[in-house]
Amino acid sequence: MKHRVCGKREVGDKSSTPKPFFEIYLQLDLKKVKLNPSQEEIQASINKAATAVLRCSKELFNWEQSDTENDKKASFYEMIAQDKEIVKVILLLTGSIQGTKNKVNELLAGFKKFEWLWMKNVQDSINDFTKKNPTLQDYEDQLKKFS
Repeated sequence: MKHRVCGKREVGDKSSTPKPFFEIYLQLDLKKVKLNPSQEEIQASINKAATAVLRCSKELFNWEQSDTENDKKASFYEMIAQDKEIVKVILLLTGSIQGTKNKVNELLAGFKKFEWLWMKNVQDSINDFTKKNPTLQDYEDQLKKFS
């Protein structure tokens, strides 16, 4: 889970790209490009999964306690919660999306140069252009802007 969420490749494997853990869509919403689900929703899901995995260990008891009453049995939760490597992985998971925010913001910023497509009214732009009595060269210049 950590490798898939954090986007890390396996050691020595430089050719493969890790499979995505979440499917995220870019959407145009009220003249704004946004992610669906949002980064906050993704992080909340990861946190919920990590918490669920830890909580289930509270119900797993050490084998050598068959004669002990249920309320006095020691669960694996105490061992897991004190293991430094497990705590490190949980912290990595709960902060995993934070590390990708800059990359996502760069991606979203790449759409800024196209925002004129959804920010301006098409009919108004056409009317403004035709009012200037454009020449063939003006039309060609406009078309070059699209390429």
